Amino acid sequence: MSDIAISVSNVSKCYRVFDNQRARLLHAVWPAHIKGMQEIYALKDINFEIKRGESVAIIGRNGGGKSTLLEILTGTLTPTTGSVKVNGRVSALLELGSGFNPEYSGRDNVILNGLLLGLSKNEILSRFGEIEAFAEIGSAIDRPVKTYSSGMTMRLAFAVQVLCDPDILIIDEALSVGDFFFQQKCLRHISELCGSGVTLLFVSHDMGSVRDLCSRTIYLEQGCMAWDGGVNAGIQLYLTEGQSIKKQKKVLVTQEDSQATNAPPVWGEGALWQAEAVEAKATQILAVKVESDCGDPVQEVRIGEKLRIAVWYRANEDKPVHISVTFKNRYDQVVNSTSSFTLDASMPSSTSKAVTAYVFELEMTIEAGQYSAMVNLGHLGEKPNQGVVLDETTWFGPLEIKWDYLADTAPFLGMFGLPARAVTNSERRKDA
Repeated sequence: MSDIAISVSNVSKCYRVFDNQRARLLHAVWPAHIKGMQEIYALKDINFEIKRGESVAIIGRNGGGKSTLLEILTGTLTPTTGSVKVNGRVSALLELGSGFNPEYSGRDNVILNGLLLGLSKNEILSRFGEIEAFAEIGSAIDRPVKTYSSGMTMRLAFAVQVLCDPDILIIDEALSVGDFFFQQKCLRHISELCGSGVTLLFVSHDMGSVRDLCSRTIYLEQGCMAWDGGVNAGIQLYLTEGQSIKKQKKVLVTQEDSQATNAPPVWGEGALWQAEAVEAKATQILAVKVESDCGDPVQEVRIGEKLRIAVWYRANEDKPVHISVTFKNRYDQVVNSTSSFTLDASMPSSTSKAVTAYVFELEMTIEAGQYSAMVNLGHLGEKPNQGVVLDETTWFGPLEIKWDYLADTAPFLGMFGLPARAVTNSERRKDA
Protein backbone atom coordinates (compact mmCIF):
# COMPACT_ATOMS: atom_id res chain seq x y z
CA MET A 1 0.00 0.00 0.00
CA SER A 2 1.31 3.47 -0.92
CA ASP A 3 2.58 5.69 1.87
CA ILE A 4 0.97 8.66 0.12
CA ALA A 5 -2.67 9.37 1.04
CA ILE A 6 -3.19 12.38 -1.25
CA SER A 7 -1.17 13.47 -4.27
CA VAL A 8 -1.89 16.72 -6.14
CA SER A 9 0.07 17.34 -9.32
CA ASN A 10 -0.04 20.61 -11.34
CA VAL A 11 -3.70 21.21 -10.53
CA SER A 12 -5.39 24.33 -11.89
CA LYS A 13 -9.02 25.31 -12.01
CA CYS A 14 -10.05 27.97 -14.51
CA TYR A 15 -13.49 29.49 -15.01
CA ARG A 16 -14.43 31.31 -18.19
CA VAL A 17 -16.43 34.47 -17.61
CA PHE A 18 -18.21 36.14 -20.55
CA ASP A 19 -19.21 39.77 -20.83
CA ASN A 20 -22.52 38.83 -22.46
CA GLN A 21 -24.48 35.91 -23.95
CA ARG A 22 -23.36 36.80 -27.50
CA ALA A 23 -19.71 36.32 -26.55
CA ARG A 24 -20.58 32.99 -24.90
CA LEU A 25 -22.44 31.75 -28.01
CA LEU A 26 -19.67 32.82 -30.41
CA HIS A 27 -17.04 31.05 -28.31
CA ALA A 28 -19.15 27.86 -28.20
CA VAL A 29 -19.50 27.86 -31.99
CA TRP A 30 -15.97 29.08 -32.71
CA PRO A 31 -13.55 28.29 -29.80
CA ALA A 32 -10.90 30.59 -31.24
CA HIS A 33 -13.19 33.57 -30.59
CA ILE A 34 -12.17 34.88 -27.16
CA LYS A 35 -13.30 38.50 -27.42
CA GLY A 36 -15.51 39.32 -24.42
CA MET A 37 -14.15 36.34 -22.45
CA GLN A 38 -11.95 36.29 -19.34
CA GLU A 39 -10.21 33.33 -17.72
CA ILE A 40 -10.42 33.44 -13.92
CA TYR A 41 -8.15 31.01 -12.07
CA ALA A 42 -9.48 29.74 -8.75
CA LEU A 43 -6.38 27.51 -8.47
CA LYS A 44 -3.12 27.65 -10.39
CA ASP A 45 -0.33 25.03 -10.52
CA ILE A 46 -0.92 23.43 -7.11
CA ASN A 47 1.49 20.63 -6.16
CA PHE A 48 1.79 18.73 -2.88
CA GLU A 49 1.69 15.26 -1.30
CA ILE A 50 0.21 14.24 2.05
CA LYS A 51 1.44 11.10 3.76
CA ARG A 52 -0.80 8.63 5.55
CA GLY A 53 -1.50 9.72 9.12
CA GLU A 54 -0.43 13.32 8.48
CA SER A 55 -2.57 16.24 9.74
CA VAL A 56 -2.49 19.15 7.29
CA ALA A 57 -4.32 22.48 7.40
CA ILE A 58 -5.28 24.39 4.25
CA ILE A 59 -5.35 28.06 5.25
CA GLY A 60 -5.79 31.39 3.50
CA ARG A 61 -8.11 34.34 3.13
CA ASN A 62 -11.57 34.11 1.59
CA GLY A 63 -11.24 33.59 -2.15
CA GLY A 64 -7.85 31.91 -1.81
CA GLY A 65 -9.07 28.65 -3.36
CA LYS A 66 -9.37 26.44 -0.28
CA SER A 67 -12.92 25.16 -0.86
CA THR A 68 -12.26 24.70 -4.60
CA LEU A 69 -9.27 22.51 -3.77
CA LEU A 70 -11.30 20.38 -1.34
CA GLU A 71 -14.07 19.89 -3.90
CA ILE A 72 -11.48 18.66 -6.40
CA LEU A 73 -10.00 16.29 -3.81
CA THR A 74 -13.42 14.82 -3.00
CA GLY A 75 -14.34 14.43 -6.68
CA THR A 76 -17.25 16.87 -6.76
CA LEU A 77 -15.29 19.21 -9.05
CA THR A 78 -13.02 18.41 -11.99
CA PRO A 79 -9.72 20.29 -12.37
CA THR A 80 -9.05 22.16 -15.61
CA THR A 81 -5.51 20.77 -15.71
CA GLY A 82 -3.47 18.42 -13.54
CA SER A 83 -4.29 15.28 -11.62
CA VAL A 84 -5.29 14.17 -8.14
CA LYS A 85 -4.80 10.76 -6.52
CA VAL A 86 -6.54 9.87 -3.26
CA ASN A 87 -5.76 6.51 -1.63
CA GLY A 88 -8.27 5.36 0.98
CA ARG A 89 -11.83 5.83 2.17
CA VAL A 90 -12.65 9.55 2.35
CA SER A 91 -15.10 11.15 4.77
CA ALA A 92 -15.75 14.80 4.00
CA LEU A 93 -17.61 17.54 5.84
CA LEU A 94 -17.83 20.33 3.30
CA GLU A 95 -21.00 22.34 2.75
CA LEU A 96 -23.31 21.83 5.72
CA GLY A 97 -25.76 19.00 5.13
CA SER A 98 -24.43 18.13 1.68
CA GLY A 99 -25.33 14.54 0.92
CA PHE A 100 -28.46 14.66 3.07
CA ASN A 101 -31.89 14.31 1.50
CA PRO A 102 -34.07 16.85 3.34
CA GLU A 103 -37.20 14.73 2.86
CA TYR A 104 -35.64 11.65 4.49
CA SER A 105 -35.41 11.16 8.24
CA GLY A 106 -32.09 11.43 10.04
CA ARG A 107 -32.08 7.63 10.41
CA ASP A 108 -32.55 7.09 6.66
CA ASN A 109 -29.86 9.64 5.86
CA VAL A 110 -27.39 7.87 8.15
CA ILE A 111 -27.96 4.62 6.24
CA LEU A 112 -27.76 6.37 2.85
CA ASN A 113 -24.52 8.19 3.69
CA GLY A 114 -22.99 5.04 5.15
CA LEU A 115 -23.68 3.21 1.90
CA LEU A 116 -22.11 6.08 -0.07
CA LEU A 117 -19.02 5.78 2.12
CA GLY A 118 -18.68 2.12 1.15
CA LEU A 119 -20.10 0.41 4.23
CA SER A 120 -22.55 -2.48 4.04
CA LYS A 121 -26.02 -2.04 5.53
CA ASN A 122 -25.18 -4.49 8.33
CA GLU A 123 -22.04 -2.49 9.19
CA ILE A 124 -24.09 0.70 9.34
CA LEU A 125 -26.79 -0.83 11.53
CA SER A 126 -24.18 -2.26 13.90
CA ARG A 127 -22.77 1.26 14.41
CA PHE A 128 -26.04 3.14 14.36
CA GLY A 129 -26.37 3.29 18.15
CA GLU A 130 -22.93 4.85 18.45
CA ILE A 131 -23.72 7.40 15.73
CA GLU A 132 -27.05 8.30 17.36
CA ALA A 133 -25.45 8.70 20.79
CA PHE A 134 -22.65 10.91 19.43
CA ALA A 135 -25.04 13.20 17.53
CA GLU A 136 -27.21 13.79 20.64
CA ILE A 137 -30.32 14.89 18.72
CA GLY A 138 -32.72 12.55 20.52
CA SER A 139 -36.05 11.69 18.91
CA ALA A 140 -35.30 14.08 16.03
CA ILE A 141 -33.37 11.21 14.44
CA ASP A 142 -36.74 9.93 13.11
CA ARG A 143 -37.90 13.31 11.76
CA PRO A 144 -37.19 14.69 8.26
CA VAL A 145 -33.85 16.50 8.05
CA LYS A 146 -35.62 19.57 6.61
CA THR A 147 -37.00 20.18 10.14
CA TYR A 148 -33.49 20.31 11.67
CA SER A 149 -31.63 23.42 12.76
CA SER A 150 -28.19 23.98 11.24
CA GLY A 151 -26.60 22.81 14.48
CA MET A 152 -28.58 19.54 14.49
CA THR A 153 -27.66 18.93 10.86
CA MET A 154 -23.98 19.44 11.65
CA ARG A 155 -24.17 17.09 14.63
CA LEU A 156 -25.62 14.27 12.54
CA ALA A 157 -23.32 14.90 9.56
CA PHE A 158 -20.23 14.89 11.78
CA ALA A 159 -21.29 11.73 13.61
CA VAL A 160 -21.81 9.86 10.35
CA GLN A 161 -18.52 10.94 8.78
CA VAL A 162 -16.18 10.33 11.70
CA LEU A 163 -17.73 7.11 13.00
CA CYS A 164 -17.55 5.28 9.66
CA ASP A 165 -13.83 4.45 9.96
CA PRO A 166 -12.42 6.93 7.43
CA ASP A 167 -8.86 6.65 6.16
CA ILE A 168 -8.93 10.33 5.21
CA LEU A 169 -11.05 12.94 6.99
CA ILE A 170 -11.66 16.28 5.22
CA ILE A 171 -13.31 19.13 7.14
CA ASP A 172 -14.14 22.58 5.74
CA GLU A 173 -15.27 24.95 8.54
CA ALA A 174 -18.29 22.73 9.29
CA LEU A 175 -17.70 22.78 13.06
CA SER A 176 -18.25 26.53 13.31
CA VAL A 177 -22.03 25.93 13.28
CA GLY A 178 -22.22 23.68 16.34
CA ASP A 179 -22.57 24.82 19.92
CA PHE A 180 -19.42 25.30 21.98
CA PHE A 181 -19.57 22.13 24.06
CA PHE A 182 -20.31 19.94 21.02
CA GLN A 183 -17.34 21.57 19.27
CA GLN A 184 -15.17 20.49 22.20
CA LYS A 185 -16.47 16.95 21.82
CA CYS A 186 -15.87 16.92 18.05
CA LEU A 187 -12.36 18.30 18.26
CA ARG A 188 -11.46 15.82 20.99
CA HIS A 189 -12.68 12.99 18.72
CA ILE A 190 -10.75 14.38 15.74
CA SER A 191 -7.59 14.36 17.86
CA GLU A 192 -8.24 10.72 18.77
CA LEU A 193 -8.71 9.82 15.08
CA CYS A 194 -5.44 11.55 14.19
CA GLY A 195 -3.72 9.62 16.97
CA SER A 196 -5.02 6.36 15.48
CA GLY A 197 -3.48 7.11 12.07
CA VAL A 198 -6.31 8.82 10.17
CA THR A 199 -5.14 11.41 7.63
CA LEU A 200 -6.67 14.84 8.31
CA LEU A 201 -7.14 17.66 5.83
CA PHE A 202 -8.53 20.64 7.73
CA VAL A 203 -9.71 24.02 6.44
CA SER A 204 -10.36 26.72 9.02
CA HIS A 205 -9.94 30.41 9.79
CA ASP A 206 -9.48 29.47 13.46
CA MET A 207 -5.70 29.44 13.87
CA GLY A 208 -5.97 27.94 17.35
CA SER A 209 -7.67 24.88 15.82
CA VAL A 210 -5.04 24.71 13.10
CA ARG A 211 -2.15 24.79 15.55
CA ASP A 212 -3.59 22.21 17.92
CA LEU A 213 -4.80 19.72 15.30
CA CYS A 214 -2.23 19.96 12.52
CA SER A 215 1.50 19.47 12.04
CA ARG A 216 1.74 21.20 8.65
CA THR A 217 0.09 24.09 6.82
CA ILE A 218 -0.49 24.81 3.14
CA TYR A 219 -1.18 28.52 2.58
CA LEU A 220 -3.20 29.48 -0.52
CA GLU A 221 -3.11 33.07 -1.70
CA GLN A 222 -5.31 34.08 -4.66
CA GLY A 223 -5.28 30.53 -5.99
CA CYS A 224 -1.52 30.01 -5.73
CA MET A 225 0.38 28.01 -3.11
CA ALA A 226 2.34 30.58 -1.10
CA TRP A 227 3.54 28.25 1.69
CA ASP A 228 3.90 24.56 2.46
CA GLY A 229 5.62 23.83 5.74
CA GLY A 230 5.54 24.29 9.49
CA VAL A 231 2.40 25.28 11.33
CA ASN A 232 3.73 28.28 13.25
CA ALA A 233 5.27 29.91 10.19
CA GLY A 234 2.07 29.34 8.21
CA ILE A 235 -0.09 30.84 10.95
CA GLN A 236 2.18 33.87 11.26
CA LEU A 237 1.92 34.39 7.50
CA TYR A 238 -1.88 34.19 7.74
CA LEU A 239 -2.18 36.53 10.73
CA THR A 240 0.36 39.19 9.84
CA GLU A 241 0.71 39.22 6.05
CA GLY A 242 3.71 41.53 6.28
CA GLN A 243 2.68 43.51 9.35
CA SER A 244 5.42 44.01 11.92
CA ILE A 245 4.71 42.43 15.29
CA LYS A 246 5.16 45.03 18.03
CA LYS A 247 6.74 43.99 21.28
CA GLN A 248 4.48 44.96 24.14
CA LYS A 249 4.77 44.59 27.87
CA LYS A 250 1.93 42.59 29.43
CA VAL A 251 1.05 41.21 32.85
CA LEU A 252 -0.59 37.79 32.90
CA VAL A 253 -2.92 37.51 35.88
CA THR A 254 -3.83 39.70 38.82
CA GLN A 255 -6.37 39.13 41.57
CA GLU A 256 -8.52 41.30 43.78
CA ASP A 257 -10.29 40.22 46.96
CA SER A 258 -13.45 42.25 46.55
CA GLN A 259 -15.95 43.24 49.17
CA ALA A 260 -18.81 42.84 46.72
CA THR A 261 -22.33 42.66 48.00
CA ASN A 262 -23.00 39.40 49.83
CA ALA A 263 -26.37 38.95 48.17
CA PRO A 264 -25.70 36.47 45.33
CA PRO A 265 -27.21 37.30 41.94
CA VAL A 266 -29.84 35.09 40.33
CA TRP A 267 -30.58 34.05 36.76
CA GLY A 268 -31.53 37.05 34.68
CA GLU A 269 -29.70 39.42 37.04
CA GLY A 270 -26.15 38.63 35.97
CA ALA A 271 -25.51 35.12 37.28
CA LEU A 272 -23.87 32.90 34.66
CA TRP A 273 -24.06 29.90 36.99
CA GLN A 274 -26.34 29.31 39.99
CA ALA A 275 -26.81 26.42 42.42
CA GLU A 276 -29.98 24.44 41.76
CA ALA A 277 -30.74 24.15 45.46
CA VAL A 278 -29.36 26.02 48.49
CA GLU A 279 -28.88 24.33 51.86
CA ALA A 280 -28.48 26.70 54.80
CA LYS A 281 -25.83 24.65 56.65
CA ALA A 282 -24.03 23.19 53.65
CA THR A 283 -20.64 24.14 52.25
CA GLN A 284 -21.47 25.13 48.69
CA ILE A 285 -21.03 27.57 45.85
CA LEU A 286 -24.18 29.64 45.44
CA ALA A 287 -23.63 31.67 42.27
CA VAL A 288 -20.99 32.84 39.79
CA LYS A 289 -21.03 36.07 37.82
CA VAL A 290 -18.68 37.09 35.02
CA GLU A 291 -18.10 40.83 34.90
CA SER A 292 -16.21 43.46 32.98
CA ASP A 293 -13.71 45.70 34.76
CA CYS A 294 -16.65 48.07 35.41
CA GLY A 295 -18.77 45.36 37.05
CA ASP A 296 -21.19 44.84 34.15
CA PRO A 297 -22.23 41.26 33.25
CA VAL A 298 -20.28 40.14 30.16
CA GLN A 299 -19.32 36.99 28.30
CA GLU A 300 -16.73 38.50 25.97
CA VAL A 301 -13.68 40.78 26.18
CA ARG A 302 -10.78 41.67 23.91
CA ILE A 303 -7.31 40.22 24.35
CA GLY A 304 -5.63 41.92 27.31
CA GLU A 305 -8.81 43.32 28.87
CA LYS A 306 -9.76 42.47 32.43
CA LEU A 307 -12.38 39.89 33.28
CA ARG A 308 -13.77 39.47 36.79
CA ILE A 309 -15.09 36.15 38.11
CA ALA A 310 -17.28 36.86 41.16
CA VAL A 311 -18.10 33.84 43.34
CA TRP A 312 -20.67 33.69 46.15
CA TYR A 313 -20.33 30.76 48.55
CA ARG A 314 -21.10 29.52 52.05
CA ALA A 315 -18.65 27.41 54.09
CA ASN A 316 -19.16 25.34 57.24
CA GLU A 317 -15.71 23.74 57.69
CA ASP A 318 -13.08 23.39 60.40
CA LYS A 319 -10.29 24.16 57.89
CA PRO A 320 -9.83 27.33 55.81
CA VAL A 321 -11.45 27.03 52.38
CA HIS A 322 -10.18 28.37 49.07
CA ILE A 323 -11.72 29.16 45.69
CA SER A 324 -10.22 28.22 42.32
CA VAL A 325 -11.25 28.97 38.74
CA THR A 326 -10.22 26.81 35.77
CA PHE A 327 -10.43 27.59 32.05
CA LYS A 328 -10.61 25.11 29.15
CA ASN A 329 -10.30 25.87 25.46
CA ARG A 330 -12.49 24.37 22.76
CA TYR A 331 -10.25 21.29 22.58
CA ASP A 332 -11.08 20.38 26.18
CA GLN A 333 -7.56 21.38 27.28
CA VAL A 334 -6.98 23.17 30.59
CA VAL A 335 -5.29 26.46 29.74
CA ASN A 336 -5.17 27.97 33.23
CA SER A 337 -6.20 27.28 36.81
CA THR A 338 -5.87 30.00 39.45
CA SER A 339 -6.81 29.80 43.14
CA SER A 340 -7.09 32.06 46.16
CA PHE A 341 -4.37 29.91 47.78
CA THR A 342 -1.80 30.34 44.96
CA LEU A 343 -2.58 34.08 44.97
CA ASP A 344 -1.85 34.13 48.73
CA ALA A 345 -5.23 35.64 49.54
CA SER A 346 -6.45 36.04 53.11
CA MET A 347 -9.67 34.04 53.35
CA PRO A 348 -12.38 34.64 55.98
CA SER A 349 -13.30 32.12 58.65
CA SER A 350 -14.99 29.07 57.13
CA THR A 351 -17.23 28.37 60.10
CA SER A 352 -19.26 31.57 59.92
CA LYS A 353 -21.92 30.01 57.64
CA ALA A 354 -22.44 33.50 56.21
CA VAL A 355 -22.54 34.13 52.48
CA THR A 356 -19.12 35.29 51.30
CA ALA A 357 -18.25 37.00 48.02
CA TYR A 358 -14.85 36.52 46.38
CA VAL A 359 -13.65 38.03 43.09
CA PHE A 360 -10.88 36.95 40.74
CA GLU A 361 -9.63 39.71 38.48
CA LEU A 362 -7.77 38.36 35.45
CA GLU A 363 -6.07 40.10 32.56
CA MET A 364 -7.02 37.87 29.62
CA THR A 365 -3.75 37.69 27.72
CA ILE A 366 -4.72 34.50 25.91
CA GLU A 367 -5.45 34.05 22.23
CA ALA A 368 -8.80 34.85 20.70
CA GLY A 369 -11.34 32.05 20.92
CA GLN A 370 -14.00 30.53 23.13
CA TYR A 371 -13.39 29.10 26.59
CA SER A 372 -15.43 27.33 29.26
CA ALA A 373 -14.87 27.84 32.98
CA MET A 374 -15.46 25.98 36.23
CA VAL A 375 -15.21 27.19 39.84
CA ASN A 376 -14.56 24.92 42.81
CA LEU A 377 -14.48 25.30 46.57
CA GLY A 378 -12.17 23.23 48.77
CA HIS A 379 -9.40 23.08 51.34
CA LEU A 380 -5.74 22.09 51.18
CA GLY A 381 -4.59 18.48 51.06
CA GLU A 382 -1.54 16.94 52.66
CA LYS A 383 0.70 17.43 49.60
CA PRO A 384 1.47 20.49 47.44
CA ASN A 385 -0.91 21.09 44.51
CA GLN A 386 -3.42 18.66 45.96
CA GLY A 387 -6.62 19.56 47.71
CA VAL A 388 -10.04 18.30 48.75
CA VAL A 389 -12.91 19.53 46.58
CA LEU A 390 -15.99 20.34 48.65
CA ASP A 391 -18.20 21.73 45.87
CA GLU A 392 -17.81 22.74 42.25
CA THR A 393 -19.87 24.23 39.45
CA THR A 394 -20.53 22.60 36.14
CA TRP A 395 -18.56 23.92 33.16
CA PHE A 396 -20.20 27.17 32.09
CA GLY A 397 -19.73 29.59 29.20
CA PRO A 398 -18.63 30.00 26.58
CA LEU A 399 -16.52 33.03 27.44
CA GLU A 400 -15.17 34.65 24.29
CA ILE A 401 -11.84 36.40 23.86
CA LYS A 402 -12.01 38.58 20.74
CA TRP A 403 -9.49 40.20 18.40
CA ASP A 404 -9.68 41.53 14.85
CA TYR A 405 -6.44 40.15 13.42
CA LEU A 406 -7.11 41.80 10.05
CA ALA A 407 -7.50 45.33 11.43
CA ASP A 408 -5.18 45.41 14.47
CA THR A 409 -1.69 44.11 15.17
CA ALA A 410 -2.00 41.45 17.87
CA PRO A 411 -0.07 41.99 21.14
CA PHE A 412 1.28 38.45 20.75
CA LEU A 413 0.87 35.38 18.55
CA GLY A 414 0.28 31.93 20.02
CA MET A 415 -1.76 30.70 22.97
CA PHE A 416 -0.52 33.12 25.65
CA GLY A 417 1.10 36.51 26.10
CA LEU A 418 4.11 36.19 28.39
CA PRO A 419 5.31 39.12 30.54
CA ALA A 420 8.36 40.40 28.67
CA ARG A 421 10.42 43.48 27.88
CA ALA A 422 13.16 44.37 25.42
CA VAL A 423 16.53 45.37 26.96
CA THR A 424 19.16 47.36 25.04
CA ASN A 425 22.90 46.68 25.35
CA SER A 426 23.40 49.95 27.27
CA GLU A 427 20.73 48.93 29.79
CA ARG A 428 22.37 45.53 30.24
CA ARG A 429 25.74 47.13 30.97
CA LYS A 430 24.09 49.53 33.41
CA ASP A 431 22.39 46.64 35.26
CA ALA A 432 25.68 44.75 35.46
